[in-house]
Amino acid sequence: MEKRMIKRILKKDPKGLDYIMNTYMKKVYFLVDKIIGFYGKEEVEECVSDVFLAIWEDINQYDESKGSFSSFVFMKTKYKALDYKRKLENKSEKYNILEETVPDNMSTEDIVLDKENSLEIINIINSFKEPDKTYFYLRYFMYYKIEEIAIKHKTTRASVENRLYRCRLKIKEY
Repeated sequence: MEKRMIKRILKKDPKGLDYIMNTYMKKVYFLVDKIIGFYGKEEVEECVSDVFLAIWEDINQYDESKGSFSSFVFMKTKYKALDYKRKLENKSEKYNILEETVPDNMSTEDIVLDKENSLEIINIINSFKEPDKTYFYLRYFMYYKIEEIAIKHKTTRASVENRLYRCRLKIKEY
């Protein structure tokens, strides 16, 4: 059955793609979610769609002698998700959390000192070990609820709260 569907995709028959999507959707979604899930459901769904589009467009690259079709699908999934992860990481690094409106009564010196302090705080946050750094960014920069972080990382609410508390203490020590 799968070989027939591959032939249909080669002929650009949408029914072949429907079969492949029905067969592999749950596993592809699961794998993508494991790689980029903490960036959000929309990103995962977009990546899954791009995986199936890549399979559709790159079906000529599939070589039965090199492995099974499921291996082909999962390799496409893995590489597409890792590409997304790199793009999302670059996007979040480019987002400058220091750009804020400046009050009228601040002098240039105050602005510079404020930015230097902010950079030092960001360096402290970046020095946190995982998963503390991820939890901190999710909670205080992406405004996730503690319950959402706990569910996404398969841990308890208390664990997340304790880690965030220790992070805040490190920043206060600074």
